[in-house]
Amino acid sequence: MPNIFNNQPLNSEEFLKNYWQQRPYLFRQTNLPLNTLPNRYQLFELSRREGVQSRIIYSEDNRHYRAVYDDPDVWSSLTDMNPTLLVSDIEKWFPQTLAILSALPFIKAWRFDDLMLSYAPTGASVGAHIDQYDVFLVQVKGQRQWSYDSTVLTDFVSVEDSDLAVIDGYQPQLSQTLSPGDVLYLPPRMAHHGISLDDDCLTLSVGLRAPADAELLTALADYVAQQLPESARLTDAGKETQATAAITEHEIKHLRKQIKRLQRLTDTELADIFGQFISSYRLLDDAPDYPIKDTSEQWQKNPADSFAYYALDEQQAHLYINGEQYGCSLTFAERLCDMSTFTRHQLSSNQALLNQLFLYQHIIAAD
Repeated sequence: MPNIFNNQPLNSEEFLKNYWQQRPYLFRQTNLPLNTLPNRYQLFELSRREGVQSRIIYSEDNRHYRAVYDDPDVWSSLTDMNPTLLVSDIEKWFPQTLAILSALPFIKAWRFDDLMLSYAPTGASVGAHIDQYDVFLVQVKGQRQWSYDSTVLTDFVSVEDSDLAVIDGYQPQLSQTLSPGDVLYLPPRMAHHGISLDDDCLTLSVGLRAPADAELLTALADYVAQQLPESARLTDAGKETQATAAITEHEIKHLRKQIKRLQRLTDTELADIFGQFISSYRLLDDAPDYPIKDTSEQWQKNPADSFAYYALDEQQAHLYINGEQYGCSLTFAERLCDMSTFTRHQLSSNQALLNQLFLYQHIIAAD
């Protein structure tokens, strides 16, 4: 079975201890199933489909970068400006590419964001930049030179008048050439710059979700607010005979009372808030229609949907799909969320819920 650690000088435990979210690591000659990915011509064809998110990044001076969104037909007019075509959510249009994620078994499913595939001719780049999340850069075809740092770059200036946040005058600490099967892991906020070395360069970016704390706090506050009746309001202290515009201790105490509402949330309530939030994070507006095959023996989760679960105890769980919450057995949740494919029989412990998930196409044929 494909695994990114096969034939590598370290195992998953060593990687998680010494590299994960700490410093870069270069995997050489992995056995990821890259044959499941579309080729260059299929990528261009996919980019023209309605609902597919694509960008063309180009630069006339290799310093200021411009972006054209969802208009792949302009490619022919930009060929002398080092263009790069990037197409997001590849796994949603080519479900077989989810096999690549199976080679990264240490990553929680709900942490996965999307597979983004890019094509670039010789010399093309999207500039030196920083991502706010973990990323695995997989060389699919051709070669790409990656320049990157081993520590977080905190002091830099961005290029002015550029559509992209490009680091001005980037001086990398490291540089490596990647060939098909090589994978470069970069932790969050690690500067990097990739340049295509030939005219058939395909690079896959495995992006991971990293919700901002501000987003999570907003989700918590929204949940608490929805539980409060309309009558729950700020009242006056009733101690001032001469009104002023001053904010007093009374108002501050009232706000602290609201914060205490958050502190009283139970573990289950917090799990429900997080599960509904993370399973509705960056969903597609226009999801693909998958063929209906009632006779299929193997089934899989809809790659356009997001799944998570929380164990209430050893028997029961809360299941979260696209922001919706369902009660089910823990066995059902584990098999549905943690298995790449499954049979109807393996999910028969909650037949009514299973039928509902089929009805809403949260489960599709895997063959």
